[in-house]
Amino acid sequence: MTLISLLHFVGALSWAAVIFAAVVGHGSAALRLCGVRRAPIPRAAVAGFGVIIFLGGCLNLLHWVSPAALLLLILIGVFCLLVLCPPAGPRPAGEDGPRAASRWTQLVLSLAALVFLIRLGASVHTPYYQRDDDYNFYLAAPVKMAQLHEFAPDPFSERRIMSSLGGNYFLQAAFLTELPVEDVQMADRALGLLLLVFVASGLGAVFRLRPIQRALLGLFLLITPQLQFNLTFVVLPYALFCGLVYLAADLDGFELEPRLQAFLLGATAAAIASLKSTYLPHGLLFILCVGLLHKGRRGPVGGLRTFLFAVLGCLLVLAPWMVASHAASGTWFYPLLGKGYQYSAYGLFLPPSSGDPLKIVSKVALFNLPLLAVLLVEWFWCERDEATRVLVALTAAAMGASVLVGLATGGDSVRRYSYPVIVPAILLLYLAASHRANLRRAAAQLEWLSALLCVLLAAYVGFNSWTHEYATTIKCLLASVADSRIEPAATVTSYASMEESIPPGPEGALATVDYPFLLDFRSRDIYIADIPGAASLPPGWPSGSDGDALAAYLLSIHRRYLVVSLPAGKLQEVERQLMLEVGNPSSQWILSEDRIRVASFVQYDQLAHSRRRIYDDGRLIVLDLARPAEAPPQ
Repeated sequence: MTLISLLHFVGALSWAAVIFAAVVGHGSAALRLCGVRRAPIPRAAVAGFGVIIFLGGCLNLLHWVSPAALLLLILIGVFCLLVLCPPAGPRPAGEDGPRAASRWTQLVLSLAALVFLIRLGASVHTPYYQRDDDYNFYLAAPVKMAQLHEFAPDPFSERRIMSSLGGNYFLQAAFLTELPVEDVQMADRALGLLLLVFVASGLGAVFRLRPIQRALLGLFLLITPQLQFNLTFVVLPYALFCGLVYLAADLDGFELEPRLQAFLLGATAAAIASLKSTYLPHGLLFILCVGLLHKGRRGPVGGLRTFLFAVLGCLLVLAPWMVASHAASGTWFYPLLGKGYQYSAYGLFLPPSSGDPLKIVSKVALFNLPLLAVLLVEWFWCERDEATRVLVALTAAAMGASVLVGLATGGDSVRRYSYPVIVPAILLLYLAASHRANLRRAAAQLEWLSALLCVLLAAYVGFNSWTHEYATTIKCLLASVADSRIEPAATVTSYASMEESIPPGPEGALATVDYPFLLDFRSRDIYIADIPGAASLPPGWPSGSDGDALAAYLLSIHRRYLVVSLPAGKLQEVERQLMLEVGNPSSQWILSEDRIRVASFVQYDQLAHSRRRIYDDGRLIVLDLARPAEAPPQ
């Protein structure tokens, strides 16, 4: 820890606060245009993410994602916030003003504030990056977007096609305008935590909770940590799913504006889906459930109107991203609207869902049984008013969508792909139980049991043996106040020298390297192959052929240079992993990807011996696929 690192720590958190303020400002401005004079901060914040993702999609489509454009967007948002000045939150009907908090309430609020500050501080740096995901692509994507002013095409990156439409990378690029790549995770974790605080406040007001109940709700939402696995977004979607409940349950706030409410629900669901594609089914099913809920109160026309306006909001926010995705990855939205350039589109390897059906179902069921139990409790033992039924809608959507996503991914990482909606669906049972207890004092036992469930869930997630969430949070906090670099300086120099060896011109390069985020994509036309062979332009990567066939294929699509980090070593590593997977495969998805890696690295190894090396420093090699290797001296 140094003075410079502490100043950077404070500066990074301040920049996150500025970006969040800009999001709230854009949301306030959009709501003002829709006739809402002074929207409370929770509503403006949730709406703001839909606005900012839509604007980001437009900038991406126009190739205008530059530091200047991002700074202008942020300044406009802050200006709108200062001018419109939305109130902190809604005040329930019949509540005259703030009341003196009891000692217990003050204690819980203090504890929630401490948890919030620790988690927010831990969002600046992380000492841990997932080597097979973050290093291969997730760190490089926002860097490449910032350099090329768009979510640039990478048809050989499986994650480019499958992971998201790019809304997450746009938010990360906004952070990179003032911060280094070491802080890129703040786009998810810092913004998500800030949003979560305001949404928790809004939920407490909408459900008319007592002060101690509001404090406990905030504590439960904050103390259940994020799933520390890779840089895909978790905390911000978690907060936005809570925001969906807040929007749908705010009956007083939208009594005269049902179309606006539906439109905001769709826009928010789209914002979540833009951060990670596997979150779209959860949002769409929630919208469908809310539409059915409105059908009961407003009639079939009212329910249909809710669904149609929500779909309109969803399509509007996603449309610019979908157009760009179709141009870059061959699919409007993977996999619902096509597989694009992903390997299963060519039929060479088995898709994720083709594994052992019994094993897939057992994995999916394991994470949905708790949701089923929560659903039954909310349906039979909680109030049957519309606000509580919104919570039922979230639980039903979480359960239905996690089943669909789990089956589609072959039961692989069911928890990770549905975590941001599964956790709030369980935690918000406390909201339903507290709401009932306030109306019927005899229901206090259910409130305490739901509070106990929240504590047990926080302990389960925080102390699990897979990721050690609480311990990781402390490590991240210590790393956040210290100097942090992802890569050593020697590696930066090595990558710069390697790029200099590639002749500039129309013939580009394909890179399978350990640190693609160190590449300068402005000076050379470089595609990232994060899992070589798992994604490719038509007619597809020739996985069943040799290195010469691969060279001919790459040359036909103007990829003359192949950049690889020690292919022989990687081949041995992947072969060992494949042997383990064949004996006890975790999923068909992982097994297929391992087989793809082996086939590709065999080809890389052949090319390393048959093509001329124009750069070789013992860690990186650059092959000229158009020229054979020089014959060894006699």
